[in-house]
Amino acid sequence: MTLAIPTPADLAERFCTYLDGRQFTADDGSLVTLDGRAANTFENVLAAVHAMGLYELYLTVQQLAKEMFVQTATVGGLLPMHADTWGVPRKAASAAVGYVLLASSSAQDVVVPAGTEFTADGSVRWITTAAMTVPAGSNGTPAPVQAETTGTVGNLAASTSLTIVSTVVGISSAIVDASGLAGGLDLEDVEVWRSRILLRVRQRAAAGTSAQYKLDASDAGAGYVNVVPGWLGDNTVGIIVLLAGPTVPTAAQIATIQTYIDARRPVRGNVTVVPGAIIPQNPTISLNPDTQAARTQVQAAVSSYYEGVAMAGWLYVSALSDAISSVAGETSHFISVPSADVKLEANQVPVLGAITWGSVA
Repeated sequence: MTLAIPTPADLAERFCTYLDGRQFTADDGSLVTLDGRAANTFENVLAAVHAMGLYELYLTVQQLAKEMFVQTATVGGLLPMHADTWGVPRKAASAAVGYVLLASSSAQDVVVPAGTEFTADGSVRWITTAAMTVPAGSNGTPAPVQAETTGTVGNLAASTSLTIVSTVVGISSAIVDASGLAGGLDLEDVEVWRSRILLRVRQRAAAGTSAQYKLDASDAGAGYVNVVPGWLGDNTVGIIVLLAGPTVPTAAQIATIQTYIDARRPVRGNVTVVPGAIIPQNPTISLNPDTQAARTQVQAAVSSYYEGVAMAGWLYVSALSDAISSVAGETSHFISVPSADVKLEANQVPVLGAITWGSVA
C-alpha cells in the first residue's frame, strides 16, 4: 500500500476549511468571521505555515515507512541494520591475489624480498606477500602477490608481463601465471547486497541444507553457486562456485570458500568446493533491419539474457528470441544457431561469446 501524501496546498485548504464560518467577538465588541483564504491575513499565513510543517511530517513518516522494509530501505538509513539483524554484512572491496612467475638470469640464487613491487603500466602495483628465493637459472618460480589497490582494477590476465618497480638484480622477467591475478572486487553493489539479505529472509536455512550451503558460499565470496548432492558418491556434496563476472576462482579462492564452509557445515558433512566453468555462447542471428545500431542493441540484450541464466540452467531458444525482440526498432529476426534448447551441466554458466550475423532471406 502506497502512503498518499497531500500537497502543501491541500493541507492549507484543509486548514482553511476548518476555519470557515468560525466566529469570535473582538475587543471592540464587533463579530469577526475567520477566513483563511483571504490574502495577507493572519489566518492565511497561519494556514501556510501549518501546511508546510505537516507536509514535512508526512514526508518523514513516508521515509520511515520505507526504511522499515528491506525492499525499500536505504544505505544511509536502516538497510545496514536489516543486514546486521539477518547476519548478511555488505561485502567489502577486495584486492586481487595470485602468483607471478619469476625468471632468473643469475648464476646464483636470487632473494626477492617481501614487499617487492610489480606493475604492468604504472597505474596499479602488485606486491609480493612473502620473501622468495629464485634458484639460479630458474625459468618460472612462483611468487605470491597481492594488488595494493582493492577492486577489479587489480585483476590481470594470465601471461601478462610485469615490470619490477625497484629492480632486483638477477631477475630477468616477471609474468603472471596461468591462473591470472584474480579476486579483486569493488564494494558490493547495493542492490546485490539487498538481494542477498532478502534471500536470507526468504530461505531460512538449516545446517546441511542446499539453501545453507548456497548462503555460506555466497557469504564467502561466490557469485554463482550450485549445490550438487552425491557429487563424489553417497553422503557427499559438491558446491560448484564462480565469482561475480562470472570469473573462475583461483585455487586460493576455492580454498578460502572451502575453509569458510567447513567452519559452518554439519560435523558429518562431506563437502567439496570446486570451480565452475564459463561456457561462451556463439549464436548466429539474422536481423531486419540489419544496422550497426540494431546489432549493438541486440548484442547488449543477448548478453543480458545469458547473464540471467543460473548455473546448470536451461538455454531456451524462445527466451533468446524474446531478448532480441525487446530491442526497439527490431522488425523481425531469425536464429539459426542454436537450433534447440540446451541444458547446461552442473558446473556451467553461460556468457556471450561472439555473434555471427547472418542475412535475412
